[in-house]
Amino acid sequence: MAEAVEEVPLSPEEMLAAGRRHLAVRDYTSAVETLAKVCENLAKAHGDVADECAEAYLWYGKALLGLSREENGVLGDGVPGGNEEDNEEENAEDDAEDDGESADTEQNGVVEEKEVEVDKKEGEADKKEGEEDKKEGKVEEEKNEPESTTKEDEPGASTAEADVSMAEEKPGPSNGEADESIANLDNEDDVDNLQLAWEMLDLSRSILQKRAEAGADAARALLAEVHLALGEVALESETYDKAVVDMVSCLDIQKELYKSDDRRIAETHYHIGIANSLATNFEDAITHFKNAANILETRIKTLENPSSVTDDATVKKYSNSDPLYTVEGEIKELKELLPEIQEKIQDMMDYKTETIKRVRESLFSNGESTVSSVNGAGSSKAEPKPAASDISHLIKRKRKNSTEESPAPKRVNS
Repeated sequence: MAEAVEEVPLSPEEMLAAGRRHLAVRDYTSAVETLAKVCENLAKAHGDVADECAEAYLWYGKALLGLSREENGVLGDGVPGGNEEDNEEENAEDDAEDDGESADTEQNGVVEEKEVEVDKKEGEADKKEGEEDKKEGKVEEEKNEPESTTKEDEPGASTAEADVSMAEEKPGPSNGEADESIANLDNEDDVDNLQLAWEMLDLSRSILQKRAEAGADAARALLAEVHLALGEVALESETYDKAVVDMVSCLDIQKELYKSDDRRIAETHYHIGIANSLATNFEDAITHFKNAANILETRIKTLENPSSVTDDATVKKYSNSDPLYTVEGEIKELKELLPEIQEKIQDMMDYKTETIKRVRESLFSNGESTVSSVNGAGSSKAEPKPAASDISHLIKRKRKNSTEESPAPKRVNS
């Protein structure tokens, strides 16, 4: 009976729910495996671009994005200097061993001197044995000369030796190539996960776009999540301007669907601020961070009002989906987020001020000579007419340089 229960396959809805649970606990490997099966089964049953596949593609793309980030994080931890504590412990052990060895050498100096004398005697004996081996080797060479000069044995021996040498040489390069190919495959897998995430999300976007045009609010809500996820993929690929465009598309849809103090709108503003900061659009980043902070402050006031909490749709949604949700817990969480956003705003203002300062310094340093020359010309000739004659004189010089070989102007003047 137990085996029969295990063989019953899960429905696509159950597998999708299982994949989302894996994604919620950040088990990206299990989420990718589960959601990949869901997408495969739905595509076989309904077609690759069917409406039933849109949500599965969305969550599968998010899982691939999380797996790509996780892999990049693991590789990032492997940079040189990452295990400084381990290196310090090893260095301490080596120092302790060196101290112990130095102490042993000082105490056992007499023993070492005796060992040196014994080594000298053994060296003299080895020299004598070496001379005897040389004599025996010469005698054996003279005996083996006829055998080595036979013509029938030479080809076989040479080919056998060649085969042995080739067999000894081959494993080294082949193993090295295999290691390099494995490393290249690992790098390709990292890129493929991010690329595949974009492809799945873009496919989901194209399906949901058609459904959203028909006026389905559920499809529009999913479409907003797709645009936000596409923006996150663009951030990972360092195409920050594209990330801003996708996230702004998400924000436009959310403003039409949710209230102005909805937490999801604040989160999208925050993500757009991050994207703008990475794109060095500091002014836009400050604007979106401030919008996020203002929405959270308004949201806190709404949650602190008992009469408004009872009619709030977001509170009802969270209460139904999460049994551990409480209004007090959300208020606490939002108040903890506000200082982080304020810190981001201050950072952007500092970056903006520093950037303006550097630009001004570069302009002054590059234009100092030209400005001084222009000021000198103006001070020497204050009247406007001579200044105009000076400019025309400079233009004539340039024309002479460009047409030095042509004598036509001289003939006209004469």
